[in-house]
Amino acid sequence: MRRLLLVSLCLLLVMGGCRKKVDSKLWTGGKQVPVSQVYEKGLTYLSDGKYAKARQYFQLIIDNAANSKEFSKAKLGIADAEFFDLERGAGDALADYESYLIYFPISKDAPYAQYMVGMCYYSQISTPDRDQSFSHQAIEAFEKLRQKYPNSPYSKLSEEKIKACWQRLAAHEFEVGVFYYKARSYVASSRRFEYLLDNYLSYISRKEKEQTYYFYGRSQFEMTKYDKAARYYRLLLKEFPNTLYHDQVAAELADIESGKLQKEKEKKIEEYLKKHKIKGKPEKKTGTEKKEGNTIR
Repeated sequence: MRRLLLVSLCLLLVMGGCRKKVDSKLWTGGKQVPVSQVYEKGLTYLSDGKYAKARQYFQLIIDNAANSKEFSKAKLGIADAEFFDLERGAGDALADYESYLIYFPISKDAPYAQYMVGMCYYSQISTPDRDQSFSHQAIEAFEKLRQKYPNSPYSKLSEEKIKACWQRLAAHEFEVGVFYYKARSYVASSRRFEYLLDNYLSYISRKEKEQTYYFYGRSQFEMTKYDKAARYYRLLLKEFPNTLYHDQVAAELADIESGKLQKEKEKKIEEYLKKHKIKGKPEKKTGTEKKEGNTIR
């Protein structure tokens, strides 16, 4: 029994010696200062918009008090001081937010850090006519937040940002489609508008929807794909009876439905084949036709 007690006492001493020493003070300016005081000073500078000074105080904690309870807060503070500093910005802050999440994935501030990862991408999203890589990256970061921290208030905020990103992607497809249409690249414009209608219809405004019907229908019309053009012309006139495009669309739809345009198209094809001495498709021969007295089968 006595031996068992000695062994237990030794184990307690060893375990006690293995515990990390908590840093409560650090050396700065030739004297010891409480870590909490250094952190509060950094926080004050951050609130006042003095981001460079804030980073200096947070860095003191990171470099000299890694075992303090303020260490995780200081890492987050540095990231915030970079994100809100116009001279540094989201690009610098991103690595620090991601670093925080590697060190402290289950801390109470982890949802905020993940939200700010998304905001680093979100704040760099460009206008609809430019590349939208940051929109895709922001959606991925915000979706990760919703999956990992579904009950966090930041998860709700991320839903609004995700919707805004999808709206920007929809606006991008629309802008590019219009660009190709005006350049008379109707195949390219059709692909953009078709993709927009298939994937982003719920994210475009009513005005954009009206214009998409029009430009997509016109692209199809210019390519002489009259059936598809007619389909979107009808949708346009039905959903937007007072559209500015009404007279043009109604006239072209009437020409399509009369069969006039299809006949003109076939005539042009026939003239082209004749001009270039290209034989049309041979007619199918029935089993009752005869050639040189023999039945063709």
